[in-house]
Amino acid sequence: MKRRLSVPIFIKASARKAGKAAHGKYTVKETIMRNGRLPDVTQIAVSTLRRGLTEPKPHRHPTMWEIYFILKGRAIYYVGTKQYRVSPGDFLAVPPGVFHNQKVTLAPHVIFYWGIATGAKLKAYGKK
Repeated sequence: MKRRLSVPIFIKASARKAGKAAHGKYTVKETIMRNGRLPDVTQIAVSTLRRGLTEPKPHRHPTMWEIYFILKGRAIYYVGTKQYRVSPGDFLAVPPGVFHNQKVTLAPHVIFYWGIATGAKLKAYGKK
């Protein structure tokens, strides 16, 4: 049975803190929400990639969709065997299990992104 929210969630901007992202030393990530606050959402964050280096190293999430909305700057996203040149207003969704990373071509590159759990990840959180 899916868990339903019965009250809105509001998180004041001043309550959040930015910190170094696990994905790379040139990325600053501000996590807005972590596991459990919204059903099936593993994380919601805003990241600023500050340099023209490729970050992070190619990686994948076996049980999570990673969804990006581009706020500022430009980059090339490498997703599987394809490349996407993104700019503000673009939307990109990377399916579970697909290798991906990005290279900033116009910094700062600011993204709003979130992860949505699927399959085994949902079971790990006690959901079906």
